[in-house]
Amino acid sequence: MSRKQAAAPRKVGIIIANTGTPEAPTRKAVKKYLSQFLMDPRICPMPRPVWWTLLHTTILRKRSRASAEKYQKIWTEEGSPLVAITASLERGLNDYYTEQGLLVVVRAGMSYGKPSLKQAVKELKEEGCTELVVLPMYPQSAFSTTGSVSDGVAKAVRRARFKGDVRLVDGYSEDATYVRAVAASIRNAGFSEESGDRLLFSFHSIPLKDIEAGDTYELQTGATSLAVAGELGLDRRSWTISYQSRFDKGRTWLSPFTRPTLERLAQAAEPKSRLFMVCPNFSVDCLETLYDVPYELEPLYRAVIAGQKVNADEEPGALENTGKAAARCDDAHADLADARRRQRAGDDFRRGAHRQRSDDEAFIYVPCLNRSKAHLKVLTAVLAPYVGDGE
Repeated sequence: MSRKQAAAPRKVGIIIANTGTPEAPTRKAVKKYLSQFLMDPRICPMPRPVWWTLLHTTILRKRSRASAEKYQKIWTEEGSPLVAITASLERGLNDYYTEQGLLVVVRAGMSYGKPSLKQAVKELKEEGCTELVVLPMYPQSAFSTTGSVSDGVAKAVRRARFKGDVRLVDGYSEDATYVRAVAASIRNAGFSEESGDRLLFSFHSIPLKDIEAGDTYELQTGATSLAVAGELGLDRRSWTISYQSRFDKGRTWLSPFTRPTLERLAQAAEPKSRLFMVCPNFSVDCLETLYDVPYELEPLYRAVIAGQKVNADEEPGALENTGKAAARCDDAHADLADARRRQRAGDDFRRGAHRQRSDDEAFIYVPCLNRSKAHLKVLTAVLAPYVGDGE
């Protein structure tokens, strides 16, 4: 009588996934990255054959140069901030599960660029994982972000011929540990409603057609903002929501947009009042926060406070906005932006550390959770139901 073969022990492979960045802040590397990113079916705004032609004959020529210049301003000795911080989180999670005595292996994977989702799946299979848990690091899930991760993992699983179960964590916008961590980061930045401080929650915008197709992203951004404001005990009049980083002007995007919102808040600001800005759907600081906030959004707010005239409806970088109007918009804030950048402690900002602030600080950006202990606690709490973690 033959003995039944003992079942292999359960070993969970975790992929912490994000969008990705170029391998280097050069025009060539950025062009390669953007060509992959912008040809994603969930991203391209028109039929693929038409979009491919437009992208490779016109858009990439301009956008790769402009984006490379932006990446050069945020690049660190570790490389891309997004990749470096995600790698740190990967190490922290692996250490945590080892200490807990759990058979869990964590790998980082990016939808575009390196480390790729394909490589993550391949390595976890080679590690002997019997199942995969995919955590897109977008607390508020969307078709264009979480959906792209899901597509990429499904393709990688087929190529690797991985036979185990694959489960996707579809957002954690109202997770209690996450909400408390975001609220604590705002408090730690010095926010005080009693002092008259105001709070702006700025989220990445998405096309309205996705919402019409059933995307619940807008509901999730509202739920997160309400939960964090509730954790902070805020009066509804002291906080608001906006959306940033429109990709193009040819489609209708979820609004109100951050730039005109900042203009309105600056116009209504009381003397010596402070505005705190937090971006809860970015788990790790990246180009949209490390560049857009200090180089475009903060200078706009300060320009309005100083009584300068701005064009908040123009958004530098958005397609169909690369002509003279955008140039005028950029030039209007260039001198002020340079002055602010010289005063900014750049290294601390990139690391996500809270810098010492003067009493007359008018605009304060609250960094993402990044590689903090609080962020690791959030990730382990979100993953606990999937890995059998008792905590």
